[in-house]
Amino acid sequence: MTSSDIPPSDDPAATPDAPAEGGKRPALDEKAPAVIALRILQQIVVEARRDQAHKVYAELDLRKLNDLQVAMAKNPADQSAVQWLRQMALGWNTKLRGNPALRFRRMFDMIDQARR
Repeated sequence: MTSSDIPPSDDPAATPDAPAEGGKRPALDEKAPAVIALRILQQIVVEARRDQAHKVYAELDLRKLNDLQVAMAKNPADQSAVQWLRQMALGWNTKLRGNPALRFRRMFDMIDQARR
């Protein structure tokens, strides 16, 4: 089975826990507010990927979240990564119409803490 035979939903590169380039996972401070918000958004997007209406958006955003994870590993105080995260969270809040409201509220609180 080649990588082109793997369905997109089973592609390990599309999951938020996939190793970064080079095969190593970036070391993140899992207690940092921006990283907590990143993890919450990853969970929301992975769940939304199951819905056919959101599948394409979820695949693209999971790739961007992996890039943000690498950026946050290099510089935990990267305000541009936090801004990207905030914009993506706002977009998913709109797409899902605030469906998991408590998770979105917590995620925005973490993003606001990271921006200070």
